Amino acid sequence: MKKILYLFLICLHFSCADAQSFDGSWKGEVSVSGQKLLLVFNLQKDSANNWVGTFESPMQTSLKFPVDMIKTNKDSISMEVKAIGLFYRGYLDRDKDVMKGAMKQGSFESAMILVRSESEHSGLSRKQDVSPPYDYIEQEISFQNVKGSASLVGTLTYPKGGGSFPAVVLVNGSGQQNRDSEVFGHRPFKILADHLTKKGFAVLRYDDRGIGKSKGEVNLATTIDFASDANAAVDFLSKQQMVKTGKIGVIGHSEGALIAEMVAAENSKVNYIALLSGPVLKGDSLLILQSYALGKVAGLSEPALELNKANNRKLYDILLRDEPPKILSELLEEELIRQNNGNVLTSDMRIKLSPMLMPWFKTFLRIDPSYYLKQVNVPIFASFGGKDIQVPANENIYALQRLRLKTTDVTIKDYPNLNHLFQNAQTGKIEEYFENSESFNEQLMDDLTKWLKLKTK
Repeated sequence: MKKILYLFLICLHFSCADAQSFDGSWKGEVSVSGQKLLLVFNLQKDSANNWVGTFESPMQTSLKFPVDMIKTNKDSISMEVKAIGLFYRGYLDRDKDVMKGAMKQGSFESAMILVRSESEHSGLSRKQDVSPPYDYIEQEISFQNVKGSASLVGTLTYPKGGGSFPAVVLVNGSGQQNRDSEVFGHRPFKILADHLTKKGFAVLRYDDRGIGKSKGEVNLATTIDFASDANAAVDFLSKQQMVKTGKIGVIGHSEGALIAEMVAAENSKVNYIALLSGPVLKGDSLLILQSYALGKVAGLSEPALELNKANNRKLYDILLRDEPPKILSELLEEELIRQNNGNVLTSDMRIKLSPMLMPWFKTFLRIDPSYYLKQVNVPIFASFGGKDIQVPANENIYALQRLRLKTTDVTIKDYPNLNHLFQNAQTGKIEEYFENSESFNEQLMDDLTKWLKLKTK
């Protein structure tokens, strides 16, 4: 199962038996033959209190097609557009304005997140995107992670004119993302790579295993496996003739920042790391904090937030046990039935339960970033967004400041108005990622570049 955008937000809330609201304009993107298409579902209730709606693909046609079938059950929805043979099935996330699901049309099937957005903007305006021709060299490269049995493919960019340059590896956050860290039409790593290359750096970014041109086991892979891939990327970069020895760094976003810490703790070729929205709190604590922050911006009451926190704590305590998967599954189901007021779990609830038993999730709960941070003895740049509801700034900054590190060269930057993707934001809610035309904040890129220049003199 693909982990999209988040550090895998698992926010199970089965105690609410009331029907959920699906009214509004729901927008999402799907990639077809390398092109991103905007898809829109417009839903409302008619005078007989039945759900009705229209579907549109504005980049392909101005026509609006009727949604012939809409079935809802609490927080789940199924829709069919018969005119074009399109099906969508999804469910509301903890954030009531985000729907996770999958669409199917003929033989084509894709995971798709929809966000409720009444904005007249399509959500596809991306003011920072960059396209060729470039005033630097761009090469497609490949490298092997023999230890992890993965074949990774990516892009290496570096300045023209010959010589050797300081170099960085960019590491994606959670989920299988391409080399540009693309999400909702934003390509932040492509923009960051362009910026840094123009400033004199060689930059390697790569498709995560299981997406794009990269190959490797995904379903059983954990953060430790992905760190092994990043380690192989550093080793590959260190052997390139245009790379300056002793000037190699790793820049990671979200889970990628955690990976940067893990690689720096064991690979002597890493000379500095930059952590962009990097978690400092242990996995289970971070996810509980994350769920609380997301619920708060979604408008949940304090009693509901506290109940959700207590319920998640019980679920995670079960997952932290050293028990076989079958026993864990049984214990989780018992606890969820209790949380669901004694009611048997529906098939939709079971679908939401399955990701919690994946190796990635169970491993992430156990990982304590501080363990790796304490082993890092190279300069650290750590940036956080004040509107970040996935890696909340205050708690993680406080935790970082309290650590006794080997290195004394630590720069912490707090950007009060930026969200998890480092966009200027109003609330930090997920739908703002989609609507925002900014892909990666210019001030952060400038601050990061100045720090990198200082550390690679």
